[in-house]
Amino acid sequence: MPMDVDDGKRPSLGVVVSLLDLGDGTCRVILDEVRSDKPQRDASWQFECFYTHKRFHSRQLDDMSLPVGEYQGLGEAVLARLLALNGRLK
Repeated sequence: MPMDVDDGKRPSLGVVVSLLDLGDGTCRVILDEVRSDKPQRDASWQFECFYTHKRFHSRQLDDMSLPVGEYQGLGEAVLARLLALNGRLK
């Protein structure tokens, strides 16, 4: 259920997803754990630890033409890590 207004609340642990162009026609999607001492919208996040990464062909990323399973895998990796960080992974 979408919220009409952002209440500004944030957790103290999260996942940052970044994209690094490797210069050889491929890119790396990187997932890092981050922490904040200030659980609110304008918090500064600090690197906690590396979680995982995946290499893709740049053209597929640019065209948003990855196989469906790759999108699913990225989403599952993000959600699994968030659940683990919050002690909710079973």
